[in-house]
Amino acid sequence: MALLVIKTEWTVLYIAGRHVPVRDVALVIENKRIAAITTSPPADAQTIELKGGISLPGFINLHNHTINAPLFRGIVDDLPRSAIGESKVYSMLMPIGGLAVSYLDPDELESLVALGLLEIIKSGTTTLLDQFRPVQACILELAKRWGLRLYGAPYLFSPTAAVSDANVARAAQGSFEGNSGIATFNQLFAQYDQGAQGGTRVILGPHAADSCAPELLKSVNQIALERELLVTIHLAQSQGEVDRVKAERGMGTVDYMDSVGLLREGVIFAHGVHLTDAELQRVAQSGASLAHCPTVFLRGGKAPHYAHFSRQGLKVGIGTDAERMDIFAQMRASGFASKQATGASQGATAAELLNAATVHGANALRRPDLGRLEVGAAADLIIIDANKAHLQPINDPIRTLVWYTSGSDIDTVMIDGQVIVRNGKALGLDESLIIRQGAAAARKVWDEARRRGHFPTEAEPLRERHGF
Repeated sequence: MALLVIKTEWTVLYIAGRHVPVRDVALVIENKRIAAITTSPPADAQTIELKGGISLPGFINLHNHTINAPLFRGIVDDLPRSAIGESKVYSMLMPIGGLAVSYLDPDELESLVALGLLEIIKSGTTTLLDQFRPVQACILELAKRWGLRLYGAPYLFSPTAAVSDANVARAAQGSFEGNSGIATFNQLFAQYDQGAQGGTRVILGPHAADSCAPELLKSVNQIALERELLVTIHLAQSQGEVDRVKAERGMGTVDYMDSVGLLREGVIFAHGVHLTDAELQRVAQSGASLAHCPTVFLRGGKAPHYAHFSRQGLKVGIGTDAERMDIFAQMRASGFASKQATGASQGATAAELLNAATVHGANALRRPDLGRLEVGAAADLIIIDANKAHLQPINDPIRTLVWYTSGSDIDTVMIDGQVIVRNGKALGLDESLIIRQGAAAARKVWDEARRRGHFPTEAEPLRERHGF
């Protein structure tokens, strides 16, 4: 395979377990890997050069629901508690998400997913872990076609009779065939999973501690151990979830995970916002990982932050959870929340947050060849165009990246040695068409949600509420 050279002013290399910005070196890409790091690259190789640019490892987005970003944009923001009840997950997100997959035709649903994935790839995520209803399997096709590295986790739910809370039980609508979704998972696994080093993985995605009964979770654990698969599950994302698990299972959420075999390495817990310090420490000691998604909670008045999780010894990765699917924004939000909560500027440093968004996420996925730029690593990287007023001058590139950069500053995205974004444009895709069709699909769901009474009055624009 022909060599490809990447030349930028700064390159964030992984040296002795740390991200280190190095000036004026080039990456030589061959056979989907970083073959060399040199100051004298081969002159006859194809070259991508950006003077004043910064090369860094691609981001690992450790928890997301791609369809939800366009579907709830401008709707869940600013809503009072009276509009969403104890948890917007069961009062709004799951019902409207279920409506989307049942009301849209397959082409419209794919358009909605494509709109979300376009935001993902243009914002620097090179590896995505996404939980979705199995009917949204088009995400697996799209990611493969576009070159995005995807860990797809189709939802698993316990049958309604096994879940006492009716609102929680209804969340499974449109999510599975048969008892729990394991049969459908097996079908998707057989069709799409490409193995441990593949670009597309199909992993186990039981929905949450309060929507999955012990029988299902024990089956999930058994399948995961037999096939050496990862598991991801929402854990303690609301106080209501914690209370329901206590009432139904007679124990806390971490004890519940332990009782079904899921308190261990190879399990990625999403959120953990309502875990106690003692519970967080148990998660850390177990070897399980935590996907930290700051802004989805910050916008609702809660303040989970990297420093709190890290101080309990947790392996913390970063996810977007479909709120502003830009890892730069997530790092910055968690960093500021950490500084405010600790009262210290060093409460969460740029270097720590970049680690969380790269190597920590990669390690959680059992992929030590991702999330870092070193010889032998997968050629997954992004290039920032730093020739912009808000990014100059540069003293410390890592601080510039975390505290000042956004996804719109990305010039190039490479995954597995393949350039999929160049000059800020997704190659081979009609972005205007994707945006137009995806937005139309979302609006169709909104209109039907209004008709069925699922759309909160408080989310209506001021012009509608006040007759302007």
